[in-house]
Parts: sequence; C-alpha cells; structure tokens
Amino acid sequence: MSGILYVLAALLLLGIMISIHEAGHFFAARACGIAVKAFSIGFGPKIWGRTGKNGTVYTLRAIPCGGFCAFYGEDDVNGKADGDPRALTRQAAWKRLVTIAAGPIMNFVLAFVAALCFFGVQGLPYAGEGLEAQVISVTADSPAEKGGLKPGDVILKTGGTEIKDTESLFPGYSAEKGAVPLEVKRGGKVLELQVTPDYISTENRYMVGVTIQYAYPIQWMHADFGATLRHSWNVCVDAAGAVLTTLKNLVSTGEGADQISGPVGAVSVIAQQTAEYSLIGYIEMMIVLSINLGLMNLLPVPGLDGSRIWFVAFEMIFRRPVNRKVEAWIHTIGMLLLMALMLFLTFRDILNLF
Repeated sequence: MSGILYVLAALLLLGIMISIHEAGHFFAARACGIAVKAFSIGFGPKIWGRTGKNGTVYTLRAIPCGGFCAFYGEDDVNGKADGDPRALTRQAAWKRLVTIAAGPIMNFVLAFVAALCFFGVQGLPYAGEGLEAQVISVTADSPAEKGGLKPGDVILKTGGTEIKDTESLFPGYSAEKGAVPLEVKRGGKVLELQVTPDYISTENRYMVGVTIQYAYPIQWMHADFGATLRHSWNVCVDAAGAVLTTLKNLVSTGEGADQISGPVGAVSVIAQQTAEYSLIGYIEMMIVLSINLGLMNLLPVPGLDGSRIWFVAFEMIFRRPVNRKVEAWIHTIGMLLLMALMLFLTFRDILNLF
C-alpha cells in the first residue's frame, strides 16, 4: 500500500468516527421526537443532497473526515427561535440529555464493536514460544547504527543462534570474532545485518549501542465468544484508562502538552501505525481514537457535548434552565475558541511534518 493510500485510510477512519458520533445525535433525536435541521456526512462542497419528508436536509460532502448534525434553535444567541416549536431548547430536558449523550456513547460503542469484530475474526493474542529482542532505541554513531539497526527492529538471531535469554545478545564475544551476523525482522521482512561491538572500558564489556526490550512473540488463537467479549471489553477499558491518565497528567503537570495534535497530526499517526502494523495498527487506532473522541466530548468545556450535558443536568436538578441566551453565547464562544485551537494545532502539525 502506497503512502497516499495510508493517508486516505486515515482520513476514512476519522470520517467514520465523527460520522458515527453525529449519527448518535441524529438517531437519538429522531427516537425522542426532536426535529433535526440538517445531517451531513463529510465537510466542504456538497456532492449530493436531498430534503426528507420531515424537513431534514441530508447532504454528502467532498471531504470525508467528519460530519455534523444541526438542530433548530441550537445556540440561538439572538432568540430568533423562541417561538419555534421545533427548537431544541423547547424539548423536554430528558430528551435533550439523551440526544446530546448519544454522540459520545456511540464512539464507545464503535470502539467496542470494532474490537469485538477484529478479535472475533483474528483471534486473541497469546504469548508464543521463543524470545524476541526488539530494538527500542539506537545510539547515534554506535556500532548498531553503523550496522543498519533501527528502532522497531526485532533481532531473531545473533551469530546464527536464536535469542535464548535476556542476559546478552553477544555472549562470549571478543575482538577476534569481528563482525557478528544478525537476523533481523523489520515489518514483514527478514534482513541480514552485521554489527561489530565496541569494547566499553567503563562497562568492562562489548556493547553495540541499543536499548532492547525482550518479549515473547504473539500468537493469535481463536477463542470462545465469552473470552473474546471479555478481551474486547478489557482492551477498551485499558484504552480509556490510558486516555484519562494522559488527560490527568496534562491538567496537573502539563505533561504531554507538546504532543497534542490536530487533524493533520492524527492522520499522520494513523497512517504511520497502519504502515507499520497493518490492520492490527489500524484497528488499534480506531479503538483508541474513538474512545478518546468520546471522552474528550464529555469534558465540561463550552462548545462540547459535556458542557451541554451539564447545562441540561442543572435544569433537571433545579427545575429551571440557565438563561437561554447566556447558554447560547457560552457554547458559541467556546466553539470559536475550539476552532481557533484546532487551527493552531493544524498549523503546528504541518510545520512538524517538514
């Protein structure tokens, strides 16, 4: 698969996640009897469109990496929709709560269904036999770098001998032995390389300048539906835990702020993971990013679903809504700030690419 196809696959993945999110809002609204003004798959120029019997305008647009679901009277800062019975603010609070929450919930459902389908077809991963030594990092100008080793390589054999333990890749090596032949797995290929370890007097041993992580190779085996169900659930829970931990560190210490990316960065990461790990990497990114999208939308940030949920919850608890115009302005300003942040991240992602 060429690089452009990986990018297209990444754009498709983003489009699926966002469209599923917006479809959650749409179908929940229809189930609750809330009128939908417009529903679109994609952004940009309209390719196709029609108006349904219920007045909803359906469109398919040129850029397949998103979509939207618009409601009557949504964020009505001028109060023009006050007399419109179709306006979202005129609907029962519980209906609005269900409709708003359905978007993030559908992202969680997508992640779980993707995991369940993948593991149902592929099987579950189990530790196989035989130890593998994966290269985590390579020191600059080291024997490893000169010999062609790269991060991500898996060393299968040294000097024709399989890796048996974690003690040493080059047991009994001496200067007289010269270069050591390596059998290395890189992606789907097995390469033959050679490295000549350097003697490091401070360590009193020969070294090649790599950081190694030892692990047993993964074997995929089919399991019963119950085991597949549990494993899929655990994968999603672990992904959610990782996202929440990252968010906690970001808020408490600022750790990871430089790693935040916009759509361009997300596409780049998805494309790289897919190129390196094929379908497994693609599904993993779908699970992690879909859960990430769901959790981020539940944050109480103006303009996001989480903020709207808090306003509806306030109304349900205290039996009165916040001033509708004030709420509309809060969401509108929040959305404008989020768009500005997205533009900044996109600009930074583009600079990082070069």
